[in-house]
Amino acid sequence: MQRISFDSADLPGDEWLRRDRWVDSLSSGYVRLRADARPNVPFDGQLKIMLLGQAAIGRICGTVQTISRGAAEIAIENTDNAVLLLNSGTDEMLVEQSGKSVACTAGAAVLIEQCVPSTINVSAQHHCNFMAIQLPRQQLRGQTCNVEDRFMTPIPASASAPALAYAYVETLLKLSGAAEQADIPRFAADHIADLVVAAVALKTLHQETQAPSLRAARFETVRRELDRNFMMPGFSLTALARRLLVSPRYVQALFSEAGTSFTDELTTRRLMRAHEMLASPHYAHMKVMDVAYECGFPTVSHFHRIFRRHFDATPGEVRDRAIT
Repeated sequence: MQRISFDSADLPGDEWLRRDRWVDSLSSGYVRLRADARPNVPFDGQLKIMLLGQAAIGRICGTVQTISRGAAEIAIENTDNAVLLLNSGTDEMLVEQSGKSVACTAGAAVLIEQCVPSTINVSAQHHCNFMAIQLPRQQLRGQTCNVEDRFMTPIPASASAPALAYAYVETLLKLSGAAEQADIPRFAADHIADLVVAAVALKTLHQETQAPSLRAARFETVRRELDRNFMMPGFSLTALARRLLVSPRYVQALFSEAGTSFTDELTTRRLMRAHEMLASPHYAHMKVMDVAYECGFPTVSHFHRIFRRHFDATPGEVRDRAIT
């Protein structure tokens, strides 16, 4: 078992020199990757890798906007490995390979080919944070059929296998001292392979969710995602579905089965948050129109109309009552 670790904070020089050295370490070291740092922000970057026979696990995080593996890197070291990418951060990342794009939300995963150019994009405002599990393609072929069809197929965060893989990799990367010398690492490669097979062998989300209990669990996942994003301006059914790697029609069906709709759920959350802000002295400095925009309403007139209909009072009246 071998460990590789690069932390920009441990490198000599000023911030820009540390950034350049860290980026160079990716392209010239074991991983053979190109990295583009986020512009106009202080740089930090961490890379951790553990080699386990023919398998390897790793994690990259920091103020990195793009991670890619191009033809030049592949030519230097061309392997027939499969790589499971796990989004271990809180922000969405976009994975591109073979003309396909997969949006990985927090906790989601996707299987890619190491011998084909690929790119991982994180928006300029977000933090890069993902794990990778690498193993020979032949090992996957021996345990699951049609592995070629699994590449660039979204694996949703709601599935259990990615969560188990994340927890296992996190534990291995934290091993140190006596624990590292124990028997766990000897069996880790097989354990990792089993978890990757479980992740990529999943049926489609629609097939998984025929049972009422599973559909209820999926709906809770939808509601939690809505709770996290309802204040975003322009947040839509399509945007929600994209974050969950399912179709808008499927999300709409889940709301319908629960006797509600995306629009009703979104509007109710925004109204309740606006009422809370208007009634709180912490937001007394904000104008009503600012509260409306903060809560995601597109126009003030629309906000006033539905607010009065819902609470039988205007936003100004709610604020006046709170003051008095």
